[in-house]
Amino acid sequence: MKIKSEVKHPAASRGASLRNPAKPKTLCLPVVSRRASWRRRVIVLYNCPDTQGKILWRESEAGVLNEVNAVASALDTLGVACRRHGVRCLDDVLTVLKAAPGTVVFNLVEHLEGGSEPWNQIPDLCRASGHPCTGSSSACLKLTQDKWHTKERLRACGIPVPAACVVPPGTPVDPGHVPRPPLIVKPLCTDGSEGIDGASLVHDLGGQLAQAVNRVHAHDGQSALIEAFVEGREFNLSLLETEGRVEVLPLAEIDFTLFPPGRPHIVDYAVKWVPGTIPGKISPRRVPACVEDSVAERLRETARAAWRACDCRDYIRIDFRVDQAGQPFVLEVNANPDISPNAGFPACLAATGITFPDFIARLLRNAAARA
Repeated sequence: MKIKSEVKHPAASRGASLRNPAKPKTLCLPVVSRRASWRRRVIVLYNCPDTQGKILWRESEAGVLNEVNAVASALDTLGVACRRHGVRCLDDVLTVLKAAPGTVVFNLVEHLEGGSEPWNQIPDLCRASGHPCTGSSSACLKLTQDKWHTKERLRACGIPVPAACVVPPGTPVDPGHVPRPPLIVKPLCTDGSEGIDGASLVHDLGGQLAQAVNRVHAHDGQSALIEAFVEGREFNLSLLETEGRVEVLPLAEIDFTLFPPGRPHIVDYAVKWVPGTIPGKISPRRVPACVEDSVAERLRETARAAWRACDCRDYIRIDFRVDQAGQPFVLEVNANPDISPNAGFPACLAATGITFPDFIARLLRNAAARA
């Protein structure tokens, strides 16, 4: 069998320590003046949504344009000139970078033609060509895109994650490798809750599980992650780096009390993207969450440890489930989270008192410091 099952790691190797970059001497970002030179303009780089083709996840695909508009509006507020460039492949990215040497790149690309590998290379391309780039590194994007590899890294660092196994396409489920039910089955390398709905939640090891796995193989064309479902509360923690210091923003909790009776307590694709699924709400959340101090502190400590373990930078969102005993489990480290106006990250910024333009300015300063 080619099923990768959970293994115990004998040692807990801690992740890299947080960066503390020196303050830039001359590369000060033009976030205060409209007279900035063209070399200091910002390129807002994003993947062109496939609105015409036959795609599975049309709503999340088009959602990147909401991010682009929000970032461009913030840059205008800051007095920073920007150009928006939609790209479809790595060649498009290279063309954009060559046309504007030294320009800061605000990276909103979530995928390109050819799978996950090409878009993960964008930060490396920017660095090699002398373009400061926002967001996490290529290595971090590649790691966190794969939920299994992320689990292995976190587990090796002593960070709690749900038990899981991976079933590649064409491979039958071996019940001997599967965690105890209840289970949730999801695509291995997607985000935005793509591929998740009520049928993803499985309560036995029989035909229901095989059907959920086969659906991932057929519809998403990738391996299926079978994960122990943690019954309890769900939290999102947003982390923001400012000049080497990482801040955990106010905790957000998914408000399951707003779910209709009988609807599984999971944030599936429809809950996250389709208006009307939860009447009047998209991804219903409470920010700041009402949570016991001890649980909140465990969540913050675990989030900081996950940041270090995955060598993140600038801004991320981490999804947690907390069991009845108050134990947090990391579900996902999202190194390229949605920052459109209705998303969770801006909601946490607002709860902190950080304006969206100030958030954008911090990311640009971080990028400049790394250059």
